[in-house]
Amino acid sequence: MKFKPKCGVAILLLVPILVLGLTGCGSQAVEFNSGSSGESAAVQKIGTNGQLISIQSDNVRAAGYDEASMVMTVQFDNGALYEYYGVPAELWTSFVNAQPHPWSQVGYPRLVQGGIPYKRIG
Repeated sequence: MKFKPKCGVAILLLVPILVLGLTGCGSQAVEFNSGSSGESAAVQKIGTNGQLISIQSDNVRAAGYDEASMVMTVQFDNGALYEYYGVPAELWTSFVNAQPHPWSQVGYPRLVQGGIPYKRIG
């Protein structure tokens, strides 16, 4: 059975085998896996597996989030690249949803002023 998300990437669903839904169009992926009863349930995965995606913003060029390591990467328009550590998935979702002003509305107040550890990596 195939499902077609809004971003146009087909997801193949095999029951009762674990199936991974992938999306290349935004900040969230959906994973379908088989429960013990053989029925499929959707489990929402947050992030981009660390891959940078384009961000609509005046000063942020791109950003990415790895849910497993809780690392958020932000690339600014001037080329500076930063990693923020221990970022909750909810903060990443808020950041992406705050476009076109993700840095002023979420990034600076929650990452910098909130004391999230970070490092310039580029």
